[in-house]
Amino acid sequence: MTLPLARHWKNVSWILTVEVFWGVGLALISMVAVLPVFLSRLGATNTVIGALPVVWTLTTGLSGVFAAPFTAGLAHRKRAVIFLHAIGGVPWLFLAAWFGLMPRPSSSVDIATFLILWGGTWVLYGFTIPIWINFIGKVTRPELRARSFGTIFFFQTLMGAFGGWIGSRVLGSHLAFPMNYALGFLIAACAFPLGSLFFLPVVEEPGATTEPQPALSAILRHVGEVLSNRSGIRTYLAILVLSSGRYLLITYYPVFAQARFSLRPQDSALYTAVCMAGQMLGSVLTGIIGDRFGYTKVAVISIAALTVGLALAIWGANPAAYYVTAFALGIFIVADLLALFNLSMAFSPHEDNTAYLGIIPALVAPVTALIAGTSGSLIDRFGFIPVAIAGLCAAAAALVLVVFRLPEPAYSLAGRRTSS
Repeated sequence: MTLPLARHWKNVSWILTVEVFWGVGLALISMVAVLPVFLSRLGATNTVIGALPVVWTLTTGLSGVFAAPFTAGLAHRKRAVIFLHAIGGVPWLFLAAWFGLMPRPSSSVDIATFLILWGGTWVLYGFTIPIWINFIGKVTRPELRARSFGTIFFFQTLMGAFGGWIGSRVLGSHLAFPMNYALGFLIAACAFPLGSLFFLPVVEEPGATTEPQPALSAILRHVGEVLSNRSGIRTYLAILVLSSGRYLLITYYPVFAQARFSLRPQDSALYTAVCMAGQMLGSVLTGIIGDRFGYTKVAVISIAALTVGLALAIWGANPAAYYVTAFALGIFIVADLLALFNLSMAFSPHEDNTAYLGIIPALVAPVTALIAGTSGSLIDRFGFIPVAIAGLCAAAAALVLVVFRLPEPAYSLAGRRTSS
């Protein structure tokens, strides 16, 4: 049953209010520049900083596969979405207390504490993401799906750009390190539960349910479906692996540029803000393009932006290139997410597509985590530029695949599946 158009836009409006708070919070704890520079100031090497994308990839990818068995019997997902979003701020409250109130232990203890709590946070978020995406798909109209996601990401990144500005003020304040970062963690810890309250007015129609099954058997069944699918999923999985160079721009390049261009700590927050600006523009354009021309075209935009960003990181010789790289990264991030969410739903043969939303990222998570993690050791040994060139070559190969080998799933340009 399709929602009335008026109800669709009311739902989107309330979801945008959620993103006002989440955009600010996510900018203050961003893995784009802010946290890598934070760890480097704690004394972490590139190898240790490489734990960020490894932990993020594994926790979000692997915990998400359990979302479908958890929600299989739930016709309504709103309560689960609200609860999971509300508790998202708890780990950041602990981190704010650790770095803002506790006496400083050794650097290694600080780093280990951060990585443990940060990893636990993304186990929760990774479990939440497929449920949230499926929920958004249920409370919006199918023919406006990509534009709805694009509008949501636009507001999230609009507030993220504002959050980046707040972060630059917080990190550049008179507070001593690491208390300045602790204040940012505290603001994020408060923003997340406040934002979750604005899901309450969203109207959700009952959705498809399935008989509860043992989680492991359900996961293995869906994995078998994905791997045996000949509609283009396996090509898309290869594209996701080849685009693992994203972590060079998210994690390692800001640290490399910090020394290359003699940047200040607050410049990492500005890098995040410019990245968010790229996401703002990209979210609107790719949302319209996805609904009108298909989600594979969005994947083309994402990989092209990644290729441009890596080239700029390698050959950009002045601080202006630092910010242009951030902008290209922003376009890539939002286009990559829109392509992943919408292609996963479009490839899924089930009405409840939570399983495919969790399984597709999980299948590539171990490989991308390995690539992202070893990149730090390779950078320590050979330097950033040679490793970035390898990432650029992989991105170029992904671009060839996405342009010439990735078919459109069997759905109409309005976002509705059609019979093949």
